[in-house]
Amino acid sequence: MKQILHIPGQDRTALNESYPGPQPTRNEFYTNYPYFKYWKNQYNSKLLEPNGLIIYIHIPFCVQICDYCFYMRDLLKSPDQMSEYIDALCEEIRLVSAKFNLAEHPVDSIYIGGGTPSLLKEDQFFRIIDTLHKYHRIANPEFTVEAEPGTFTAKKLEWYKKGGVTRISMGVQSFDDEIIRLSHRKHTREMALKAIDMVKDGGFYSNIDLLSGLAGETMETWRRSVDTAIQSDVSMLTIYRMINYSNTTFFDKSVRKEELKLPSDQEEAEFMTTAVQKVMNAGYDSWSSYMFVKDKYMHTYTEKSSRGHNHIAYGASAFGKFNNVVYQNSNIVEVYKKKVASAELPIARSYALSAKEEMIREILLCTKLFSYTSNEFEEKYGFNYINLIKDTIAGLESDNYITVDKTGIRLTEKGIVFGDYVGMLLASSFKNKLAPDNINFTY
Repeated sequence: MKQILHIPGQDRTALNESYPGPQPTRNEFYTNYPYFKYWKNQYNSKLLEPNGLIIYIHIPFCVQICDYCFYMRDLLKSPDQMSEYIDALCEEIRLVSAKFNLAEHPVDSIYIGGGTPSLLKEDQFFRIIDTLHKYHRIANPEFTVEAEPGTFTAKKLEWYKKGGVTRISMGVQSFDDEIIRLSHRKHTREMALKAIDMVKDGGFYSNIDLLSGLAGETMETWRRSVDTAIQSDVSMLTIYRMINYSNTTFFDKSVRKEELKLPSDQEEAEFMTTAVQKVMNAGYDSWSSYMFVKDKYMHTYTEKSSRGHNHIAYGASAFGKFNNVVYQNSNIVEVYKKKVASAELPIARSYALSAKEEMIREILLCTKLFSYTSNEFEEKYGFNYINLIKDTIAGLESDNYITVDKTGIRLTEKGIVFGDYVGMLLASSFKNKLAPDNINFTY
């Protein structure tokens, strides 16, 4: 009979030189980790309550195409375009909710973006609301609608209030009429200010977006826009960099045809530095590297999407995440409608995140949030990532991008301006410390 295992006494020393520790036995029978003595009852409720989720709905239609816009959008040319799209959108909500058993998951935040969602007519808006309530568990979530100045009225805001909307986000981008014109937008400074007043009077949480680095921007025009934004006394200011993507009119005019000169990277960084100083001196708190708030408000949608919560995407081109899979719907409206009409989910592409990639994603996105602590990462993944990349953190701290305390990493004023750079450096260092891979941070 063949002997299955033989470890004579004289071999044990050699074995332990390669594998130090307990002698081999047949006494163990491992079925779980960690050992049961560590199991407590504080997580019992997680078995009973379905995970919450956030919802994004994309309305792709606009009355004009802004020269800097890189999002999926179409010109609205007829009422039928919107009506047919809403038919498909409501059917997609039904299909997806049934497919993933979403009816019992509480909805924490809804965000209707675009495009220009404020082009929706009353019956179209309420069809979406009614469908969401029919197929989702909706109590009292944060509910944002993007609304462009000049495309909504006080009457329209009344429907929003009735439909449960709590937050209006307005794409103002600039308060300088010439810069607005150069971006091929149709509103004016006065229309924007009137829209802001309507939103505030309607009792909504108000946000306005500004874009730094638009065509025609100078430090003088930028200062005036930032000052006007502060004086408007909105609840939240979101300041993005205008990035010159290759699918925009700006790129065509400035790169391919060389007809337009945009502010340089150095000028844009100076614009953002000026904005950060002005906004924070005016009493706004930096809530992330590009969002500034009053009264410690935290935008639930951005908070939860950054942290990787389940994120359901509805509409053409919409991005989502469910469990560990990130995905995007078809970005061609006709293809999207055709798939939905065939009872097929309109997903065009997806990616399953590994456990390592989930951690990297969290560091990349969450280090820009001032609400994020290292304890959150440790509770979720079982270790403190700061201890793993001490040299990178020390370098960023020495260069005055971050401060570090017992709660974690915090961006300085300089770090706010270069928040994505800080996140990229931390995430890159972390992933290479675990093991290099084939994914980098160039897009």
